[in-house]
Amino acid sequence: MKKLLLITLGLTAALGASSQVIVSTTPSNKNVILEELTGKTCTFCPDGHKRAQAIKDANPGRVVILNIHTGSYAAGTPNYRSPWGDYVGGLFNVTGYPTGAINRTDYGTGVMHSRGDWLANSATTLAQSSPVNVGGNAIIDLDTRTLTLDVEAYYTANGTGSANKMNVVIMQSNIAGPQVGASFYPAQILPNGDYNHNHMVRHTLTPNAGDNIAAISATSLYQNSYTYTIPTQINNIPVNLADLEVAVYVSEGASTGKVISGDYASIAFQTATPLAATNNTATLDADLGSVCGNTVDANIQITNMGNTALTTATIEYVVNGGAPGTYQHTFATALQTGQYEDIIIPSISGLTLGGAASTVDLSITLLNGAANPGTNSSNGLAVSTAFTMPSGSTSGVINVSTDRYSSETTWELYNESTGTSVATGGPWPDASSNGATPQTPVNVSIIPGDCYKFVINDSYGDGMDSGYGVGTYSVVVGSTTVSSGGNFASIDGDKFVMAFPVGIDGVTSNNSLSIFPNPTTDFSTITFELTEATSVKMEVMNSTGSLVVNNEVETMNAGTQKVTFDGTDLPNGIYFVNLTLGEKVITKKVSLIK
Repeated sequence: MKKLLLITLGLTAALGASSQVIVSTTPSNKNVILEELTGKTCTFCPDGHKRAQAIKDANPGRVVILNIHTGSYAAGTPNYRSPWGDYVGGLFNVTGYPTGAINRTDYGTGVMHSRGDWLANSATTLAQSSPVNVGGNAIIDLDTRTLTLDVEAYYTANGTGSANKMNVVIMQSNIAGPQVGASFYPAQILPNGDYNHNHMVRHTLTPNAGDNIAAISATSLYQNSYTYTIPTQINNIPVNLADLEVAVYVSEGASTGKVISGDYASIAFQTATPLAATNNTATLDADLGSVCGNTVDANIQITNMGNTALTTATIEYVVNGGAPGTYQHTFATALQTGQYEDIIIPSISGLTLGGAASTVDLSITLLNGAANPGTNSSNGLAVSTAFTMPSGSTSGVINVSTDRYSSETTWELYNESTGTSVATGGPWPDASSNGATPQTPVNVSIIPGDCYKFVINDSYGDGMDSGYGVGTYSVVVGSTTVSSGGNFASIDGDKFVMAFPVGIDGVTSNNSLSIFPNPTTDFSTITFELTEATSVKMEVMNSTGSLVVNNEVETMNAGTQKVTFDGTDLPNGIYFVNLTLGEKVITKKVSLIK
């Protein structure tokens, strides 16, 4: 949960007063302003993000990060660029990405430095005295989306040159989207596989070179005010008010002049609306767009847009247009105005099995037990279940032909039912010219009823069929191709299940029995299909063969059925679930890891 200050309307009058109120008049050292040039197709840029954040975290209140998407690595959709960002990207010589300027200072190798230099250059800057203290106070009106900002620069000593510039830049964090090389900063990879972009520059309130500060002698006070109506989207990317940051900093007069010092402006929220919320984002936890079994976890972000603290919220979910279900969330700490929290709705059931697509609609129906005055809906969230292949040969083969850059390709076959890796491949040496290079096929065995995920990665982000040879891959089990391709970006693949052989009484031949999640920390759901009313009994054995669970026999009707493996009172280990369907017994392995 992100916490931001709630300000009362009565404080508004204090902002914009002519007396100095925002910054101190006591001399201080410089703060770091790190302008980081980056891009979504830049392989090592996430490592730059990680290093920059580490510097910020190690120096609380002393480091401002501006992630500027510019250059060829920022091309394409989604468009994370900004006019000001492209302006900054063209000010200095850039030899590679990521690169960054620490207060636009030349430390002997130019103004733009590789990420390995940022830590030392930041330490040097933080130790230097600053002639000016810089700060800002902002109010965002949630009803009008209007930002009102007051800035100050107080000179504790004479400034550099004949004039300085005030710069105001708006950034946004928690923007989910693509990023090549995300594995270099795994903490930013979201459950759905997207990358969480932080400190991304979205807009500037000052001219490219800043607003002029004429009086820069000791004891001079510069003040200015800015008003900006925040759009709901910039370049088709939603602008979440609670994720905005405002950087204010002073630079020397020339467009390429050094940055002297700066800070983040404080941000406060106000609204006349008593009770309101927004659903800014909603996603389903479905890597490769699919899930094993017939359940899915949903994520919804709720922002308090009213002036009443939120203690509870009720979310309604509808699968494939069916009967609605509800989930009530109690906030551990009351959600204040402008704050948001990401909520997980676990195990929404009713998805169509067999590789079919399903839709999930979410809406916030109640706030603090009262009807939500808004709609706040996220409709048509899409998810597919694992493809169900016919029963047959359990022998499979994985074929990969790489393009010229074989070192970029890796793959894995993963058994989600047991939580184990079945086989892996790559990387391989690069070829000397464009073309397809067949790699050694890998044979695998497939267990009927288990859910498998085949995933193939390209570290550069251009797949295996982008002009350097026609690379391809295929996963074939028996005579069925369960996954194939070659033209993708960073990741591709599929999930699949082999149906049980024909002849298991009461179980359809074109559906599977699945256990999910597996491994589990407590509960797993066992899902299977019955073609007719059938007697069902579940027993659980530990790894030594001792019976630890013995459920009574019950008769279940035809259709999708679910029983629960309860490991809350069992120690960690491997367990075998014996499910007796009529006269047939199916055994599945479950890993319990607490």
